[in-house]
Amino acid sequence: MAEIDPPRIAGAALGAVALAAGGSALHAWLHTRRVTREMHPPIGRFVEVEGVRLHYVDVGPTDGDPGDAPPILFVHGNGACLEDMLVSGLIDACATRWRCIVPDRPGYGHSSRPSGRPYDPRDQADLLRAFLAELGVERPLLVGHSWGALLSLAMALDHPEAVAGAVLMSGFYYPQERGDVAAMGLPAMPVVGHLLAWTLGPQTMRRLAPKLYPRLFDPHPIPPRMLADYPFAYGERPGQIRAAAAELAVMRSAAAELMPRYAGCDVPVTLLHGAEDKALPAALHTQRLAAEIPGARVALLPGLGHMVHYFARDAILAAIDETLARATRRAAPAPSGIGVAPRAPNDPALRV
Repeated sequence: MAEIDPPRIAGAALGAVALAAGGSALHAWLHTRRVTREMHPPIGRFVEVEGVRLHYVDVGPTDGDPGDAPPILFVHGNGACLEDMLVSGLIDACATRWRCIVPDRPGYGHSSRPSGRPYDPRDQADLLRAFLAELGVERPLLVGHSWGALLSLAMALDHPEAVAGAVLMSGFYYPQERGDVAAMGLPAMPVVGHLLAWTLGPQTMRRLAPKLYPRLFDPHPIPPRMLADYPFAYGERPGQIRAAAAELAVMRSAAAELMPRYAGCDVPVTLLHGAEDKALPAALHTQRLAAEIPGARVALLPGLGHMVHYFARDAILAAIDETLARATRRAAPAPSGIGVAPRAPNDPALRV
């Protein structure tokens, strides 16, 4: 009977694991190329800003120069891409009146995410400000969703002179314990996370998506237009998996850093939130923030969950209109000899 050689068996096992991991990584790389080149090629333009190649869509009214319309910067959430805003129908509705600029944030869609920078909300706010400067866009209204709402709020706090105001939808603003962060944030870990993203990541995301998206849309079903047109395969790419994980990992600390400054926010802000949001409860985030920001308007949207931009188009357009009107009044110089009354700490709630 042959003797067992433990070192040899261990070496063979490690070799088999390495071979399987290498095969998975190669499959993920080939899948990524197919997704970005064949299945979902770029639909917009590219600009390089501070070493990041950003993909974006820029649309506006067809009568006249779209650049003359008031600009709006739309900021998508964690794990999404610019198609989230497009497929929802919100951009089509807004582009008849305003110039709509919709970027893929770093690491999502077709935008790059070079290593060496934090990509937390404040860092991405700086990047988006530079992006707007590159396009020659001045003082846009920010419309942010979920993680993108926190980013938009960071931009309003750090660069108030560069924005007209903000409409924040379904946002995360305060450190909230979430059970999904520990597991979903694993791919953000150094070395091990990279390995996970390139081996188990694509298959894991493919299995998780059917459970994740219904929770975000609850109590409504996923709209047929999203099932038909949204590029779900983006979320299976290792690079986007790591980008989403990294943003989940910094979410609580970023909110903790920003929250002492909320009361000093000096741009018009309107807050929208689905009353049935299971992912981010309105009472823990939007309603609490509305009490802190002077003059903030707030609307809870009955019967809606996290993805309000797919269902509350009229409410969002009304919020944009009202916030832009406040921004215009704020920017206008006061008539000579007439003082400007200070804003009340709690303006009436937005009626939508």
